[in-house]
Amino acid sequence: MDDGMNGNMWDISYDSKIEAIEGIQRLPWVGKNYSSQAVKTLILGESVYDWNPKDSNSSSIIGSPNNLRQLHANHAMNFKRKSKFVRNIERAIFNKRNPKDSEKEMLWEAVVYHNLVSRVLKNKKHRPTSDDYDSGWATFDSLDDTLLPDQVIVYGLEKEKIKSFLKYCHDNDLDAKYNKLTNKVGRSFPRVAVLTKGDRKVKFLFIRHPSSYFSWKGWAPVIGSNMVSIVSR
Repeated sequence: MDDGMNGNMWDISYDSKIEAIEGIQRLPWVGKNYSSQAVKTLILGESVYDWNPKDSNSSSIIGSPNNLRQLHANHAMNFKRKSKFVRNIERAIFNKRNPKDSEKEMLWEAVVYHNLVSRVLKNKKHRPTSDDYDSGWATFDSLDDTLLPDQVIVYGLEKEKIKSFLKYCHDNDLDAKYNKLTNKVGRSFPRVAVLTKGDRKVKFLFIRHPSSYFSWKGWAPVIGSNMVSIVSR
């Protein structure tokens, strides 16, 4: 499904397997250096909304296979753009207010970025439903088996999202060790889960969504102590 507009920023080698996954509507961003990382990291965002509902073509544009990749390139790889959901997580990962452009580039070329919710929400005021989360985790499970990340940073601490994750693991006989951490950041408690799938162990860190009211100084030590080697040269 690649349309030749990747600008050598993302890896298309997984695409044929990803396209076969039920529930995948938009291909995830797979950084061009992801496969060579010693520890592979997937950053799991939440959703996308219809940014221009008055335009009859906007939903089809958003639903196109490469939309998430192009959207992520526009926000993450345009280093001067002040999009909080990418700039704040960069600050927290590098533990500095102003990471260098070279560091930003190195980060996004090393990780996968995917949205848990496949359905396009009507606008930014709409929230995913429990069904959205349920289907999202089922799709993610197959994506995990394809991309084989070692660790996952999950945006959002919503009860429904975490409840759905644990229910999916229980219903599918997946061994998940789940803990609510005691080191509170603002009003939020980070959550950690370790999922065992055969010989693999995948660590999940649930954090506050970095798009708003996100203290990168508060979350930096949480990410630093629970996620390892997010970027290896």
